[in-house]
Amino acid sequence: MNRFLDIYQFTHFRKFLEEYQTARAQAEPGFTRTEICNLLGLEKSRSYFADVLRGKKVSPRMVAKFIEILELDKKEAKYFETMVELDQAKNDAARNAAMQELLKLHPNPQHILNEDAYEYYSRGYHSALFAILDAMDVGDDMAPVQKRIFPKVPLGKLKDSLALLERLGLARKNEEGFWKPTKESISSGPYNNADLIKQYQLQCFELSKQALMAPPKKPTVMSTLTFSISSEAYKKLEAELQEFKAKARRIIGEDKEHADGVYQMNIHLFSLLDERRETKDER
Repeated sequence: MNRFLDIYQFTHFRKFLEEYQTARAQAEPGFTRTEICNLLGLEKSRSYFADVLRGKKVSPRMVAKFIEILELDKKEAKYFETMVELDQAKNDAARNAAMQELLKLHPNPQHILNEDAYEYYSRGYHSALFAILDAMDVGDDMAPVQKRIFPKVPLGKLKDSLALLERLGLARKNEEGFWKPTKESISSGPYNNADLIKQYQLQCFELSKQALMAPPKKPTVMSTLTFSISSEAYKKLEAELQEFKAKARRIIGEDKEHADGVYQMNIHLFSLLDERRETKDER
């Protein structure tokens, strides 16, 4: 294990870099962010390390330099490279492949998440089926679900999804032979892995796009608001959204009527300004 910080405690390479620098600087006060830039051969780009922590893309050449500076062994180096690939993946397929590779490389994959939990969050239809089980009487025949679920999911995938929910303890058969959810809702809980949840959110965003492009359904609510506000007003707005989510959960939890619909609600609030300073591209 690296003498300054255990890399296997991380799945975000930027977070690892930040905490590694802090940990090593305690033993070697000269190991500053500026010194890291010097060691990388970027004496004239002293903000480079800070820019990487803020999201700047890292080239393969710089990845190799980081590995040398971080004093990583062969296995740790491969793990670091894979974390970078996960962070900089251009599509879901690449992101999935990187996460699977991380699981293989980690000495204790359970520390990240187990494979079933990973599978649950990697496909949006698993959470959809979980909710559908509450609204429909579903037996072993998944054909009725396959006819109604949006967007369409192959029958075999739905059967696999049901088996996954059972393995995770999220669904079981009742006395009438119907599969029902074992809890009212699911949060990320012990599988709160930032990269994984980000991937799950991307699945949800894609579903929103498909719902927007599909023939109109009732009820459907879609609205967008673009605005400029102060930092203080933003904090108030964020607090109001958190309160709204809490209220929505209460309404859902207190609903004693039989569920006759399955819905998804996504809430997005993000900045349209890049706050990062512009720097020269690494050569």
